[in-house]
Amino acid sequence: MPDDATMHDLRHFYASALIKHRESVKTVQKRLGHAKPSITLNTYTHLWPDEEDTTRAAIENVFGAVPSMCLQAAKTSGQVS
Repeated sequence: MPDDATMHDLRHFYASALIKHRESVKTVQKRLGHAKPSITLNTYTHLWPDEEDTTRAAIENVFGAVPSMCLQAAKTSGQVS
């Protein structure tokens, strides 16, 4: 740990570690003692993974590659830009 690390730095490190390991906003809020999830989101939104990446992965886990194939077909036919 760097000699100049503060408790605030450690708090941010803790929050970022929770987020990296896919803890929910509600869990991070509780662990940090924020009164509302909006406080957590206002501070740490940039650390959560991009929704498109996680949404696509979730759907592909359920349905396989079908959604990607449909999207590619729609792009090819000009229905989606």
